[in-house]
Amino acid sequence: MPHPQVRSFRVAALGAALTATALAVTALAVAACGGGSTVAPTAAPTGAATPAATAAPTVAPSPTAIALAMTFTASNGRTIGHPDGWVVRDNLGIIYAVTSEAASDRLVTLGSLDAGEVFVQFAEYSILSGATADPFVHLPDNLRLLLEGSGFTAGEPAGLPWAARPAARIDAANDKLQMLAVSLKVRDDLFADVIAYTTKGEMAAHEALILAMIESLTYPPS
Repeated sequence: MPHPQVRSFRVAALGAALTATALAVTALAVAACGGGSTVAPTAAPTGAATPAATAAPTVAPSPTAIALAMTFTASNGRTIGHPDGWVVRDNLGIIYAVTSEAASDRLVTLGSLDAGEVFVQFAEYSILSGATADPFVHLPDNLRLLLEGSGFTAGEPAGLPWAARPAARIDAANDKLQMLAVSLKVRDDLFADVIAYTTKGEMAAHEALILAMIESLTYPPS
C-alpha cells in the first residue's frame, strides 16, 4: 500500500488535517486553531509496533558548516535552504524536500530508501491556549502513536545545543529506515515540526545537512 506521507508529496490532494481532539492519531497532525497555522498530516511506513529502546544522542553537532545552495519559499512565506538538485514542494502548508523523485517513489512503493537518499517533511501548527510550549513534551507526545504503529524503536528526547530556538530531537529506526524528528518553538503560538528519513545506517552521514536545513527555516512575522 502506498506510504501515505509520501503519497501526499506526489499528488495535489492530501487528507484533511485532523482536529485538535484527534491530535497524535497521526504524528504532528492537528487542525489549526487560533493563529491560523496548519499542521501537517503525517504518517510513517507501516509495520509492526516496537517498544522504545534505542538511546538518542544528548548533543547534536552544529550544522552551520553545511552550505545550502538553494532557497525554497512556501506559499505562506516560510523559507528553507536546501541543496541544489533536490525536489522541494509546498503542499497544503507542508514543505517536502527529497533528494529525487525516485527516492519519493521508493518510499511510496517499498517503505524504504536507497543509499544516499533523504526525505524531509517540514510542518507547523499553532500552540493552543493552555497547551505545552515545551518541545521536550510536545515532540514525544505527538510522535507516540506514529512510533508505536510503524515499527520504529525510539530514544528519549534530546537537546539541540546550537538551536537559537527551544528545540528537541528524537531519533528512531525500524528494519529499513532511520528517522530524525525535530520540534522547534518558533514563536509563543507556533511550533515547527520536522521529520527526516534515510535508509538504515545512514542518518549519521546526512544528519548535519538535515540539521542545517532545519536551522535555515525562516518564518514571516506573525
